[in-house]
Amino acid sequence: MTTESAPLELEARNRLRLIVNRTTDLTPLKSVATKAIQIAEDERSAAMDLATVISSDQALTSKLLKLSNSAYYGYARRISNVREAVILLGMRTVRSVAISSGIIDAFNVPSSEAAGFDQDLFWAHSVSVGLVAELLARETRISRPEDAFTAGVLHDVGKLAMLLAEPKMFGEVIDLVKHEGMKYRESELAVFQIGHEHVGARLAQRWKFPESLVQAIRDHHPAKGLAAIGSMGDLIAAADLACNREGLACGFDFTHDALRRPAVALPPAVDTAINKVHGGMATIEEKARAFLLHVTSRAPRWYAPHHGELDGEEETGAA
Repeated sequence: MTTESAPLELEARNRLRLIVNRTTDLTPLKSVATKAIQIAEDERSAAMDLATVISSDQALTSKLLKLSNSAYYGYARRISNVREAVILLGMRTVRSVAISSGIIDAFNVPSSEAAGFDQDLFWAHSVSVGLVAELLARETRISRPEDAFTAGVLHDVGKLAMLLAEPKMFGEVIDLVKHEGMKYRESELAVFQIGHEHVGARLAQRWKFPESLVQAIRDHHPAKGLAAIGSMGDLIAAADLACNREGLACGFDFTHDALRRPAVALPPAVDTAINKVHGGMATIEEKARAFLLHVTSRAPRWYAPHHGELDGEEETGAA
């Protein structure tokens, strides 16, 4: 079970504050995403309240309707407006789409600053983790599946914040990983003196996300390992490791190097949940691809199934 994080040293706290302040200046989150969070958490809110907020953003409305009518959900009837989408999919599912779309669009790091860091593979990993976490939540009943999905999608957002706020330092991290053979977390701590989970959690607080989501982001690297699943943070940690062992990583660590993938024993519930999906991780991967195709402003490149390699072809017709 996840334990509470140790207090940060003064230098780490200062670095954390700097990164978060710079990130929120550079990438303001759309107000519609923030409002969607608050409405979905308020038990007094109705479907029409959330539909009204989503409908105020034409781009988000278009993405939501495209996703709702895609094979991703597979509804037989066509969903023609946001209110129908909220009623059929549920408020928290729609919230997940709003948050994911808003943050993916906000964190569009210029390629000149992201040398060696593949944003498409980053989001591929993140959404895959979200989907596995969602399955685990259904299997274990530790948290609501929609909340686990959102936490999974956002678990590594601190990495993007560190890249945006300190691109030269992040470049040093990548160099240590790629050329010195260091593990990502070791190199991150060596350069920044702080882990991305703390950055991501503080950003989630700044965006006024629910405390359960903040905690899950902060606790997805349990210090004492993962012997059992007892919290949403454990769900995300388990989903993260399950994707990493398949090579569904961030593109610069061990995506292309099978020898560097983690060989870890995960709680039995992890494989039980994954194996209940016809096709297992390959199907989860394709579902993540479909989600990204409809909620991002550009079509994602993707892995060849289970090989951690790019197809070599880019999708056309971005959502």
